[in-house]
Amino acid sequence: MMAKSIVAASALALAAWAQAGKPIVLDPSKPEEVIATLDGKPVTAAEYQELLVSLDAKMRETTKNSGEEALRLVGWMRRMAAEAEKRGVHDNPVVKKQIELARLQLLSSAAVQERETEDPVTPFEQNAYYTKNINQYSAVMLKMIQLPFANETEELQAKRRAEEAHAKLRAGAGFVEMVKQYSKHEPSKAKDGDFDEIRMSDQVPQSIKDASFGLKKDGDYSEPMRLPNGYYIFQRTKVTVEPYEKVKDSIFTDIKQKRSVDWVNKIREGLKIEAVQSTGTSPDRVVAKLDGRPVTQREIDGYLGAMEEKLREGLKNNIGELLRGMGFMERTAALAIEKKFDQRSPYRTQLEMMRLQALTNALMQVSESQVAFTEADIQKVYEENKIFVSLAKIKLIYLPGAEGDEKADEAVMKQAGEIYEKLKAGADFVAMVKQYSRDPVTRDKNGDYPPAKVTDDIPGEAKRAIWALKPGEFSRPTKLPNGVYIYKLMAWEPMSYASVREDLVRRYKNAKNREWLMAMRAGVDVKVAGRTAAK
Repeated sequence: MMAKSIVAASALALAAWAQAGKPIVLDPSKPEEVIATLDGKPVTAAEYQELLVSLDAKMRETTKNSGEEALRLVGWMRRMAAEAEKRGVHDNPVVKKQIELARLQLLSSAAVQERETEDPVTPFEQNAYYTKNINQYSAVMLKMIQLPFANETEELQAKRRAEEAHAKLRAGAGFVEMVKQYSKHEPSKAKDGDFDEIRMSDQVPQSIKDASFGLKKDGDYSEPMRLPNGYYIFQRTKVTVEPYEKVKDSIFTDIKQKRSVDWVNKIREGLKIEAVQSTGTSPDRVVAKLDGRPVTQREIDGYLGAMEEKLREGLKNNIGELLRGMGFMERTAALAIEKKFDQRSPYRTQLEMMRLQALTNALMQVSESQVAFTEADIQKVYEENKIFVSLAKIKLIYLPGAEGDEKADEAVMKQAGEIYEKLKAGADFVAMVKQYSRDPVTRDKNGDYPPAKVTDDIPGEAKRAIWALKPGEFSRPTKLPNGVYIYKLMAWEPMSYASVREDLVRRYKNAKNREWLMAMRAGVDVKVAGRTAAK
């Protein structure tokens, strides 16, 4: 039966690897201890840890609760990669570029990280940075006079009154006195003008920060400032400074990051990129030069094709930036190779795992496209899955939920249960619709809902309830995010073979491919702590 293939997603899920099990507990003092065998080869504690770290985030999350399945996943990818090479998938230009790009990215990142690690920051440099950038670690306490405006006339009046208040301040008037006389900002006015403290990191207009930090001593006040909503005068009342000991760690990070950015920018800016005028449409025509090296359109297309869609969209119309990024990775990857990073742990394992993953993904795509089938195969699937390729003609009763109100939700479920018992006792479904349903659209149509397909975008709970029914049957109360439903299946309306053939072919090929992939998985031999993992 192919019923499961009709309701399954088309992509192979990682759920197959999330088997029950336990993580493998390692003894940090015994890195060379053999903790498992994978296809007959010993795996040490250090090798196992390196393999886990080298899995991508999704794979690592999926297998985190089962060390056996993590190893089985690695073994499966090794087998898939070997099969890909056997079929020549590794010679596909796009696949080759994907592996090359992943290799460059990893080695480039390793070179950047290594440089950051080897670049020391002394306490003297940290202290000097603190002194030079003291405003970053300071907060200025302010009082404020605000004179708002909403139009040109009000603006002229606000400006005049701000200048008048400022003149009185210069003549010796107290700031609080001017707040009481002029300010229209009631919350601060009620506190003698006290306003929030201002930090350089705050999301306030830069002009306010500049004015606040420009005041030299407590009691100094600013010139009248025009902002989009009014005129302001600020007075500094106090400055607090975070002590060096509290911020020295963040200063260390800031210096490291700045040096790293400067180093990266220096390399990027040192790249020589030249556009080359070319004619024709040959993919091998030279369209640019990178550090004097000719770059063809084929190479550009290869790199774009190997990138994720979002990045590709951002770079396809900016070839200069693409080449600058590629040139940076090539230069820094070369530095990593000079230091033999590609032969060192953990980079060696990470490079190999990226290669395995790229080949595995490529083989999965190729293998599904190559699944052979006959018309008879697809017709058989159609006959065996008639209800999954049929329109479900249903009626429904809907009781709205009460989001966040547990007691109200319980009351709704109780009422739905009572309706269900009445239906079991022989009550007419349409009569129950008229009496209880709270969906006016379907209620006015005696509960009729538009014919539904199993591929429609409706909640899985609803699909499971409906497709478990036979014509004339009604479901138990089905709780969905927006309320509780009771469905009655009136009839199955089969869709024509021609209208669903394309989808059936896709799902048939997916199911067959999945069978093959699971057979590959089952063939991986994993033994942990003297026992064979369940397959």
